[in-house]
Amino acid sequence: MRERAVFADTFYIDDHAVLFALLIRQAEFLGSQGKDAAARGVVLYGKERGLRMAMRCAADGRPLTLRNYLNYGEWADDRGWSDFRPAGLQPFVLEALKCGWCDSWKKYGLEEYGRVYCRWIDPSLVKGFNPEAEFSMGETLSRGEEKCRFFFHGASFADAEDLKKDVVERAAARPYRIKDFLYHTGHALSAMRRNFMMELGLIRARRLVEVALAEYAALFGREKADILIEESAQDYLRID
Repeated sequence: MRERAVFADTFYIDDHAVLFALLIRQAEFLGSQGKDAAARGVVLYGKERGLRMAMRCAADGRPLTLRNYLNYGEWADDRGWSDFRPAGLQPFVLEALKCGWCDSWKKYGLEEYGRVYCRWIDPSLVKGFNPEAEFSMGETLSRGEEKCRFFFHGASFADAEDLKKDVVERAAARPYRIKDFLYHTGHALSAMRRNFMMELGLIRARRLVEVALAEYAALFGREKADILIEESAQDYLRID
């Protein structure tokens, strides 16, 4: 087993985005059954991540509101690859003017498969956190539009100062809630592989994942692919 800390910082948004797209592409080569399995794999990943956020929120004795959903998010873009900003407070609207995932798909010619991830990920995250939450999406960068827009219908802020309080709290809680991109990419591999096995069968799923990981290794290195396989073996519904 490699020392995880040595490699964790080498993983970022591009690893996560590209691995998802490669897995989706390989599944779509199988036709409609593969396309459906890929979409449901993204849904499984999103719901598991949202559920994990809910588990932390509930462990802290907090209700599963959309405001708390925003506070218990698990990723942070410390390298500034994306540009997310509030665009409305009542209800809360979030806009993305730049997205590290979309830029990564464009870099590697994988935009078509990235759109599958964009379509399903955020609604699944919210439903995993709280199935009763009200959320919708507007434009998306992955469809060639100027921005992404996310509408959190059940969340509102009185004013900019009220929003700032949540931002400050989120920053203070980062060591507890934020996961690195080795973890998130390992979870992507785990969830997609499990769903492929359930829907496509063991043999086809193993072959599909093997090919996608070989493609990932050709882009990012065999060592990183092997690290991902190790990382993907954990229980992703366990919270620290």
